[in-house]
Amino acid sequence: MSACGSIPSPVAARRGNGRLTRRHHRVLAVQAVLAAGFAMACVSPSATATELESYRRRAGKPVVADTAPATARGRYALQRVRLVSSTGLSAVGQLLRPADGAGCYAAVLLQDGREENSGVIGRLPAEFGDVVVLSLDYPASVPMSLRLRDLVLHGRRVRSSTGDIPALFLLGAQYLAWREDIDTTRMALAATSFAVPFATIAAAADTRFRDVTLIYGAGDLPAVLAANLTARPRMLRRPLAWLAMRPFAALAPERFIGRIAPRRVTLVNGIDDPQMPATAVRHLFDAARAPKALIWLRTGHLMPTDSALIRTLVDTAFARMPVLRVPPSAKGCHVRDSTRADRHRAVQALVGPR
Repeated sequence: MSACGSIPSPVAARRGNGRLTRRHHRVLAVQAVLAAGFAMACVSPSATATELESYRRRAGKPVVADTAPATARGRYALQRVRLVSSTGLSAVGQLLRPADGAGCYAAVLLQDGREENSGVIGRLPAEFGDVVVLSLDYPASVPMSLRLRDLVLHGRRVRSSTGDIPALFLLGAQYLAWREDIDTTRMALAATSFAVPFATIAAAADTRFRDVTLIYGAGDLPAVLAANLTARPRMLRRPLAWLAMRPFAALAPERFIGRIAPRRVTLVNGIDDPQMPATAVRHLFDAARAPKALIWLRTGHLMPTDSALIRTLVDTAFARMPVLRVPPSAKGCHVRDSTRADRHRAVQALVGPR
């Protein structure tokens, strides 16, 4: 095991009644800072080609792509989707497409927080253009919510369960690219909140995402966590946040966002959101390369139950994606090389009629 993997979690001595003394609070803070600092030193400041390739290998190729019969939703058809890759990675989700099925459409992989899962697809307005939208559920092993205690004591286990999420998004991109009704030159990725770090990795690893919009996301994840902690004394919040995020240092979105260029990336955030510090948002934006844009909305913190705000954010994301408004490309829809055609036929045989 490397030195990076052998750092023990800090443990402080306790009184007989199980409560930490003030002295032990200070010890815990020092241990947290030292452990987090050492762990961060073991992580490359920017993503490497080897890291990106590891996510692509984990995603594999779709070998099963089942779709349930479509149900009508206005002029769109809604389907359940089940994907299984050649590596054993599996995902379920929902797909919304124009019901006529006769076009060569742009496509968006839309991912929200853990609470919404693929249900975020229901936040789309009644009319959003000739676009196919896919959203995937997170693995069941990813907790619905996390407490600081879970992150500090079980961070490595949680990290293991979240490690497949970028590969899952890449599997979704593979599936979209193999559909005959998708223009592969007009594929985009929109991610909100919890999905932002994983979507950033996926966008860096797959150049088919021509437009990327990150909603209510930020860099410097320890600073974001610290802003949401209520631990006392206040001086403990930052070191505890560093400690809790130590296992997730390799997932930091600022390590990957620069690799999205020269494709466009747009950040959309709420200027009045106390739980997503503006400095952390700018930290991520500064790490991105042109072309890029930062949009500030006069909104507060995003809550999973705030349907109106989620719809506003999704509408804003779609409006900021030029790739959704350009005409279909003959190259993307009708001219396919033999390798792609052979792969598509193999998956089509499993999918069956749409």
